[in-house]
Amino acid sequence: MPTPPQARRNALILAVGTVVPLLALSTLFIFKSSGLKRAVADPAIYAAQSSPEVAAQIGLPIQPGWPIRGSVLSKNGAGNADLQIPLTGSRGKGILAEWAQQERGKWRICSLYFKSARGTPLNLVDGAKTHCEPE
Repeated sequence: MPTPPQARRNALILAVGTVVPLLALSTLFIFKSSGLKRAVADPAIYAAQSSPEVAAQIGLPIQPGWPIRGSVLSKNGAGNADLQIPLTGSRGKGILAEWAQQERGKWRICSLYFKSARGTPLNLVDGAKTHCEPE
């Protein structure tokens, strides 16, 4: 026996009323998370774009890709971030691996490595030479 039109309409209204707010909240969370990741990643991206060794492996211009993968944990001006940042150049692409720490609201790079598909891994910031606390 078919469902009466009024019941179908009510079910549709209920579904839309539930799904739309959930999608809006999910989108807001994704944008907030990606914005924080980008803020942490920007100094690492600049370091890679300034590196002649990275340019030799993948070419110029060096552009960051999306999505930036990894985690950023921050509370009350202190935190840690472990990110994988895709980079693309005129001759190839690779991944920039960043470990950063936040102290008093300011992020600093603790270690930074670049690995392209064709080249040898590059150590752009040696974690042993930074003053970062072990995780």
